[in-house]
Amino acid sequence: MSESTQPKPPMSLDEAATVLDDLLPMLTEVATAADMPTAVCDRFERLTETLIVTVQGHADRFEELEAENEDLKSTVTTIQTRLDESTAHVETLESELADLRAELQQERETRAKEDAEDRKRIHEVETQVEEASDDSTINSSTDPDTESDTEATTPGVRPPEVPLEEVIRVPEHLVEEHLTANQRRARFVAKDVAAYTRSVPAGRAIRSSQLRQVLSAGEDGQIYTETVSRVIRFLDDLGGDAVTVKESRRGERVVVFTEAFVERVQTYQHAAETNHTVVTDHGVRG
Repeated sequence: MSESTQPKPPMSLDEAATVLDDLLPMLTEVATAADMPTAVCDRFERLTETLIVTVQGHADRFEELEAENEDLKSTVTTIQTRLDESTAHVETLESELADLRAELQQERETRAKEDAEDRKRIHEVETQVEEASDDSTINSSTDPDTESDTEATTPGVRPPEVPLEEVIRVPEHLVEEHLTANQRRARFVAKDVAAYTRSVPAGRAIRSSQLRQVLSAGEDGQIYTETVSRVIRFLDDLGGDAVTVKESRRGERVVVFTEAFVERVQTYQHAAETNHTVVTDHGVRG
């Protein structure tokens, strides 16, 4: 059995041009030996030279195309690498976005829970204040001397119009028992609102940065931005129509108190300091 032979690979265009170039003189010799007419030999030579030039031109162009193809491969490889890097970056961003969304959802749930607890504590304090007011009324009605003394020692003091005023008048032992740290901070600012604010067309105002300084000085410690935000929220919630939160042109939050509110607080604080009266759970005592 004869062994099968593998076909030789085709020669390159450069090799073909070289073979044709070598073949031309051989063909010329053959034509001369065969005593072919000169015109035929000349034509044969021209055709052979044209074929050599054509093949060589294709060979040169093929080399150029191969070089361009290598450049294209390099460009495609670079683009693929960048695409892979971009894909990985996008996946990382998507993962980070998912984490941020989860954190935001958790923060919303936590804040909602804290708000509910804050409202519950505020309601408890308001209830204590109402009970204290009721006890004061009962004691005043059963004790003429107490009623007379109360009216004499607290002239011009109007009843609270918003929950924040009620919180200001809550006895200290109830404050410690029922108010959170941030609610006590809000009460601290409201009690001396005239001293901590500046006059503006809408009343008296304090910027969040100034509020932070006031709280830091009051506690002789560092106050965080989140703490300031919660204090502002308590002032806004408890202040009702007497307190509004706005934003300055620079994007800073500003708490604005009405003049009427500030006057009521000042009147009460002045009466309390002058007459040494305090509100307790048994009424007003001198």
